[in-house]
Amino acid sequence: MERSDAGQISRIRAMVEVYREVIVQDLSSLVAIESVTFNEGRAVRFLADKMRTYGYDEVRIDPVGNVLGRVGHGPRVILYDAHIDTVSLGDEKEWEYPPLSGQLAGGAIHGRGACDDKGCLMGITWAGRIVKELGLANHVTLWVSGSVSEEAVTGASVEAMLKENFDIKPDFVLVAEASGLRIMRGHKGRALLQFLVPGKAAHASAAWRGDNALVKALPIIKAIDDYQDFPEDPFLGKGSIEVTCLECKTPSLNTIPGQVIITCDRRTAANESLEDLLMEARCLDQDIEGVEIRVNTEHVKTYSGYEIEMVDYLPSWVLPENHPLVQAGVETFRDLFSNEPVITKWSFCTNATHFCGRLGIPSIGFGPGDEAFCHSNRDRVQVDEYLKAIQFYAALPLYVSKHAE
Repeated sequence: MERSDAGQISRIRAMVEVYREVIVQDLSSLVAIESVTFNEGRAVRFLADKMRTYGYDEVRIDPVGNVLGRVGHGPRVILYDAHIDTVSLGDEKEWEYPPLSGQLAGGAIHGRGACDDKGCLMGITWAGRIVKELGLANHVTLWVSGSVSEEAVTGASVEAMLKENFDIKPDFVLVAEASGLRIMRGHKGRALLQFLVPGKAAHASAAWRGDNALVKALPIIKAIDDYQDFPEDPFLGKGSIEVTCLECKTPSLNTIPGQVIITCDRRTAANESLEDLLMEARCLDQDIEGVEIRVNTEHVKTYSGYEIEMVDYLPSWVLPENHPLVQAGVETFRDLFSNEPVITKWSFCTNATHFCGRLGIPSIGFGPGDEAFCHSNRDRVQVDEYLKAIQFYAALPLYVSKHAE
């Protein structure tokens, strides 16, 4: 570690320690704000107020409803993104700690979204304050975004964010999601494929007058379940396909269905295009006449009323381990924690599917939290991990500047 880097690292550590109590309380307060998908407005305003209090150079809430804050005005643009929305609370009686308590217990902050994704979100927001107060943004522009609706339309809100905020053109992106403080350099993609199996509705007592679409769908379901001929990527592994929903179009339970829709979750390895997936799916339709294959399309409105249409195809992404951004992350981790980081991949999809998978912007992922707690009634984030993540987020711009030269 160079002497100048060591000095900056020491200042970052010291500032996190000085503000430790406030940093923890801010996350607790954010967790206590309900922000289920399409109801993030109050949390957005909370974060915007925090960014202003923290001294950000610019704060905006865009038409989509995302909140963005800027620190610095250097030539190299770095974007940190974490999503504000959470899944629903579920049965509150099944929680050990109330889901909107933000309670500190056993060295962790508990509640819905603590792990997914508010620990990361508050972490990058606090990192912006540290970068600002310590003057670490001399050569970079750091944007911190709290994005909405990720749980429903992954990648779509940040796609809209970059269209609406056309002046923000990131050179590098860090997606802050739970990673257990491991550096993530990729994840599989996903498509929601649908097989529309035709039939003819008829009363069940006179089924010969119709054509039972459900019975016709069974060989297709079996073929999907048996299918194993997926491309394999040395880093991401093999793709997969699973039947996740069977929808019968029938007016009553004593009517044979006139149409069945089979929905499948298809996980993709590297370099599998949407056209590849549709061609593969056509091989699974068992030559049943009239079967239509399509990709599901989502139509949603964000809490601000912004309309989004998203085709349910999320490309995979991989950043080479020797890429300057990955190596900047490695050196940041090493200098902060005197240890070698684990470099790996996520098992789930994130907004990096748009930043890196679609736009090709170099991206990595990093965050506190064990993904096993995501979406569960044990949702929590360890305080020590949360504080370490803030140190990493605050220090990374220094190393990006060095490695990207």
